[in-house]
Amino acid sequence: MSWDGSRVMGAAAAVLGAATVALAWGLREGTATGGPSTRFLPMLLGGLMILLGTMIAFGPERDRPARAAPPEADEALEAGSHGRALMTVVAMVLYTLLLDRLGFLLATTALLVVLVRTYGERRWVVVLSVAVFATGAAYGLFAGWLKVSLPPGLLAP
Repeated sequence: MSWDGSRVMGAAAAVLGAATVALAWGLREGTATGGPSTRFLPMLLGGLMILLGTMIAFGPERDRPARAAPPEADEALEAGSHGRALMTVVAMVLYTLLLDRLGFLLATTALLVVLVRTYGERRWVVVLSVAVFATGAAYGLFAGWLKVSLPPGLLAP
């Protein structure tokens, strides 16, 4: 087993997840409403980071053949390019700046459309399906189940 960049980053994610779980352990347990406590989300995310990071770090060797890019793919956004990383950072900064104005649903859907396109998907039905489903799932989790107040933005009554 060779320790390439993916394996090193997987191990780093697992260590970061362990630190998250250790720090979350000190948070208080229980809530006034009987819902998930303040330690629930950090423990869940830390546990997932440990699991997935370990799977990446110690998983089987993968011989990944190079995938041919679609003819309309922009060369600046190819895998491993600086253009893709820059586009991700710009999209996240714009998301942060526009979240309160546009609201969670519109801003998050737009962010995911940009990111899914940036990372290579060109079929609009797939791009929009992923963006709408993931935004809806996040909204259901945070606003519905965890009762987190999310910015309504333009969709405010």
